[in-house]
Amino acid sequence: MASSLSRLSTVLLVVVQSLQVYGSGVVNNGLSLSVNGKTYYVPSEARGHFSSCLRPPKPDELDSEFALISIFEATGPEFADADLDAAVDSSLSSDDVFTEAFLQGIYIRPSASALNLTVSPSTALGRYNTSFIHPLPAAFPNIPSGPYVLSLRTFNLHVPYLLYSDVQGAFHQGVVPGTDGSFKPLPASIAGSSSISVAVPSRLYYKPTADRPLAGVRLGIKDIYDIKGIKTSAGSRAYYDIYPEAGATAPFVQKLIDAGAVVVGKMKTTQFAAPENARDAIDYQAPFNPRGDGYQEVGSSSSGPGSGMASYGWLDLALGSDTGGSVRVPAENNGLFGNRPTHGLGDLTHVVPLAPQFDTPGFLARDPKLWSAACKVAYSNINTEYSRFPQKVLTIDLPTADQSDLSPADRIIAKFLQDLGEFLSAPVSNYNLASHWTSTRPAGSPADVQDLLSLTWAVISGQEQVRLVQEPLYRDYGAKYNGRRPFLNPSTRGAWEWANSLPPLVDEAVQNKTIFMDWWNQKVLPANAQSCSESLMFYSFKAPTAAYRNLPGETIGAPDLPGVLLGFNTGFASPMVGNPDFVVQLGEISYQSDITGQMEKMPISLRMMAATGCDGMLLDLVNELAEKKLIAPKVLPGNSFEGGPLYL
Repeated sequence: MASSLSRLSTVLLVVVQSLQVYGSGVVNNGLSLSVNGKTYYVPSEARGHFSSCLRPPKPDELDSEFALISIFEATGPEFADADLDAAVDSSLSSDDVFTEAFLQGIYIRPSASALNLTVSPSTALGRYNTSFIHPLPAAFPNIPSGPYVLSLRTFNLHVPYLLYSDVQGAFHQGVVPGTDGSFKPLPASIAGSSSISVAVPSRLYYKPTADRPLAGVRLGIKDIYDIKGIKTSAGSRAYYDIYPEAGATAPFVQKLIDAGAVVVGKMKTTQFAAPENARDAIDYQAPFNPRGDGYQEVGSSSSGPGSGMASYGWLDLALGSDTGGSVRVPAENNGLFGNRPTHGLGDLTHVVPLAPQFDTPGFLARDPKLWSAACKVAYSNINTEYSRFPQKVLTIDLPTADQSDLSPADRIIAKFLQDLGEFLSAPVSNYNLASHWTSTRPAGSPADVQDLLSLTWAVISGQEQVRLVQEPLYRDYGAKYNGRRPFLNPSTRGAWEWANSLPPLVDEAVQNKTIFMDWWNQKVLPANAQSCSESLMFYSFKAPTAAYRNLPGETIGAPDLPGVLLGFNTGFASPMVGNPDFVVQLGEISYQSDITGQMEKMPISLRMMAATGCDGMLLDLVNELAEKKLIAPKVLPGNSFEGGPLYL
C-alpha cells in the first residue's frame, strides 16, 4: 500500500511552501501543488482532522507528505464498484477542480448509520490507482464531498483551489476566504504565466438550498466594492496605495455571500468607475473583450466583470455597477445579460461612489436563470406582484419587419419585436420621446427636453464625485506625499476639472431630474396593477459596427472636455428616472475583422425598460423569452455565443 500511494508516475506532485516573515514571526501562507499540469493552491487552514482510525499508512512508510483524496456520498446502504464508477464519472463531468489524481485515497460517507462497503480494493487500484478506501463513521463532521489534500504529517484535511490564469486581464486581484469572514489576497500563481492567477474551489462542495440558492456560484466583484481584508483600488494606483485593507464587506456583497456565492476576485474597473475607452486606461490596462476578433471595445466602467464573464467558463457571475451605463454598455459589447435595477434596491454602503443619485449595483451573466436568482437574492423588496405581462410594447428608433432592405442586425431585431408582440398579444408601436415631452411637458418646463437635461448627468456625477472621492483623495494623498496630487486618467481628470470649474449646481440638477422623473412615471412608463408596468420599452444603444480598441476613436465626452458626458440620450432615461433597464442578447451577426482577416461574430442586443420597481416582472419575462428561444437562452464564453477560442 505504501508504494502504491506514493507512486506518482501519473501524478506530478510539486510542493512549494509559501512563508511570510513578520519580525520574529512566521506566517504560513499555504502551499502550491502541481498535479498533472494543473496548479492548485492549498491554504494552511485545515478543513478537518482525521483521527487515528481513519488514517492511511504511517507517514514514515510513504515517500510523499500528502495524499490527494476524495470524499463521496453513499446514496444507499451499500457502496459497490458500480457506485464508485458513477461517483467518479459524475464528479469529472460536473467539476473542473476534481481529477482522478484525487483518488489516491477514498472515503465514503454513509447515508444511514451503517454502510456495506463492497468496493474491491484491487479493482479501485487498477482503475484509479487508489491505495485505500475507508468508510466514514456516521458521527464524522459534516465535511462536504469532494477532493481534498490530506497531510500525512498532521492528518489535517485541506481544501485545494484550482488556479486559472487571467489571460484577458479582467481581474485586479485573486482572493481566497479566511476563517473569520474576511478575505486575503491569493498568495499563489501559475508558474510561467504572465497573468495574475485566480483560485476556484470545487463545485462538489456545494448544494443549493432554499436558504442558499447561490451555493457554489463563483463570483467576481468589481473593484469598487469593499470586501473585508482586501484593498480597494477603484482603478487607481494612488487610491490602492494610500488606503488600507477594507475593515468590512459591502452589505450588497455580503448578501450574495450569505446566499452561498463564493467570491474569487476583485475585477477591474475604469478609474473611479468613470466613462472611459480602453485606450484611455493608464493606471491599469483595460481588460480584453473576447468576442469576435478579441480586440473590440470592452466597455466601461464594469469592464472587468464584462470581460471575465464573456471569457471564462470557470466564472459564473460578476457584480458591476451602473451609474450612466456601466453595466449595460459592457453587457452589449461583451455579449452578456446585464441589468441596471430600480434605483435604491441595493445598499451601496462600503462602495466607492460616482453619484449616489444614480449609482446602482448590477450583474453581468451568461445564464438568465442564474441572473434572475442573483437579483432576487440581492435586491431588497423586489416586486413580484403582477398577474400578467404588459400589453403594450414601445420601441425607440427600431426597425420593423415590414421594412425592406434591412441589414442582418436589423432583421434579427425586427423578427424579435414581431415575435414578442405575438407572444404578449400586444401592439408594438414606435415612441418619440422628444415630441411626447414637447406636447405633454409640465407647465413651465422648456419645450426641448435637452434644455432641461443636457447638463444634469454630468453635473451630478462630476460634482458629487468631487465631493465624495476627489476631495478626500487629494487630502489624504497630499498628506502622505508632501502635498503632491495623484495621477488621474484622462476621463477622470477631465470630468473633475470641469466639475470644479462650475458653481455648485447639484441641487438645481436634481430638481431637473425630479421634474423629468415625475413626468416619465406618469406619461411614459406608468405603473399598472395587473402587469406592474403599463408598457415595455425597447431601444438599441450599440450600433452593430466594429469598434477596435487599438484605433483612435471618439473621445468619451466632448472633444475638448474628455470624460464630460453632455446631452441627454435614451441611455440616460433610467438613471434620471430610477426605473429598471435590462440588456438581453438576441443573437450574432458576422463581420470582416481587420485584426484576424476572417469573418467573426458580433453580438446583437436590445435594452428593455419597465416602470420603476418592476424588476421582478422583467426577470420573469426574460426567462420566459429565453425558454421560448425568442432571445438567446444562454451564451457561452469565448469569441462567439457558441463558445470558441480566445484570440491572444
